[in-house]
Amino acid sequence: MSVNRGNLIRVFTVIRVFLHVILAVAVGILLLYNVYILLARSVFGNGMPTVFGFASASVVSGSMEDTLQVGDFIVTCAQEQYAVGDIILFYDRGSGTYITHRILLASPDGYMTKGDANDVPDANRVQHSDVVGKVVTVWKGFGNTISFFRTPAGLLCAVGGVAVLWVALDIGTEVFRKRNHGREEI
Repeated sequence: MSVNRGNLIRVFTVIRVFLHVILAVAVGILLLYNVYILLARSVFGNGMPTVFGFASASVVSGSMEDTLQVGDFIVTCAQEQYAVGDIILFYDRGSGTYITHRILLASPDGYMTKGDANDVPDANRVQHSDVVGKVVTVWKGFGNTISFFRTPAGLLCAVGGVAVLWVALDIGTEVFRKRNHGREEI
């Protein structure tokens, strides 16, 4: 079977362009997301910004072990209603932090919550307006990594990694062209 080198080079060029587009879109989304989060937190004072009702956080305490571990990454989704047994992310007015605990009791005045690893329920009821969302996805162990990529240094590493990959694709295509220049068929 013979393969025309010119066609092979064109295929590699198309693949390279496709990968460039994917990389550019990924970096663009990452940058837009980080700018949105930065503006929402610093300009608008929203401590836990959501995108289409979704929010995310890294687990930083062991209060929900064995269900959630320190270093896990959670994604929450805002719901119209929350039920007993749901794990929710909420703003705790007493401590001024965001907490992820399970609902023990739901009532018109709010929710009684408790961390699975805690001995007693939380002291304060969670107001409906303080709930960010229900935990819908847990990425075990990815919290620290994702938290890093939300920092300026992490963002710089991501953009730098994409730039290196971009240049490597260009160099690889050029090396392939030079190596096969002058050969018509295999």
